[in-house]
Amino acid sequence: MAVLLLLSSRLALSAPEPTLSGCLTRVSTALGHAYDLRDSTGQQMASLHVLEAAAARPYVGLYMAMVGAQWEVRLATSPDLLGWTFRRTLLANADMPYVPHARVLEGSEWVLLAHEQWMSPASRSPSRLGFKLYYNVSALLAGEHFNSFVAPLGPGASSGLEGTPSVYNASFVFREGYYMVDATVGFHYNDAAGKDQVAHGRLSSFGPTAISPSWSSAPSLAYNKAFIAAGAIGNIGQRDSGSLFNTEFVLQEANVGAMPPTIWKDWRVWLYLMAPGEGYPPNGSGCLQMLLPQTDGNSTAFRNPSFSIVACPETYTQSRSKQHTADDKCIFVSYFIFGEGAAEGEAGPVAFYNRLPTSITEVPCVDH
Repeated sequence: MAVLLLLSSRLALSAPEPTLSGCLTRVSTALGHAYDLRDSTGQQMASLHVLEAAAARPYVGLYMAMVGAQWEVRLATSPDLLGWTFRRTLLANADMPYVPHARVLEGSEWVLLAHEQWMSPASRSPSRLGFKLYYNVSALLAGEHFNSFVAPLGPGASSGLEGTPSVYNASFVFREGYYMVDATVGFHYNDAAGKDQVAHGRLSSFGPTAISPSWSSAPSLAYNKAFIAAGAIGNIGQRDSGSLFNTEFVLQEANVGAMPPTIWKDWRVWLYLMAPGEGYPPNGSGCLQMLLPQTDGNSTAFRNPSFSIVACPETYTQSRSKQHTADDKCIFVSYFIFGEGAAEGEAGPVAFYNRLPTSITEVPCVDH
């Protein structure tokens, strides 16, 4: 299978875009970018999440790939964020992997992996949220988790469909004589109208197998309402969240077409800025705007948002002037471009990275 990699010939001689939306949308003029991103076996790297690290080489990425009749979560490594070597399948009949941005929990090297677990063969419904714990990145690379948990269905109990987990925050705690993890999680569920909506859950006391973790969940009603009021009247699904220069935000996919059925050309990504003191899970009191990623061919239909703050690739740092070093930080972003809204040659996973500016200018928002 041919691998289509269209890399930017420009190395961004201009200064980094000083807005958060600019960091998340500059594709065609990025330091590096690739369309239809695939691993060394030719599989598309959908929902790619790159582990954050100060100066780690190679980069480690988790993604989902359709192999035969079902999805699997895969792991690959890369020296430059754009060419990826497949290392192993981590999980069978699973997809939508997510590792918290603080992947090494404070005081620990443990790695928490959240994912969507299909409960029937060939990745058919029902689907539930799954969690894995690894002692360190080496154990993750070896595919050796030490505990696993599949959460019971909550808001999606009637449809049997819950998935696309993200971890808003996670902490390493000592309780009942054991170290364990507590986490606030975002996910989507399919509601009575057949639409995906955002929900949130609390995972507590996830650690050694001697302790049973607890899980509780509820719909994020006010958060969903904010997006619906802004025009996201279809599915509201996958998200990523984090903080940059003391700005808390969520990168959210949401469809602007009436559904069901799904209208693929109407998928969009949105930037939700947290209100002061809002906290996680987001409660809808923030403000939001639709993002318009700028590709070479002006593609329009985007979903599966993901970003990570990483050390810039050496191919960039070594080619710049002395004021840039290997300690430069870059923001790596990936989306999926649907064929129905894609320019020629741009359908599939798109990945790009830009150098972080030294500060972020406040982004104008649309009140709701």
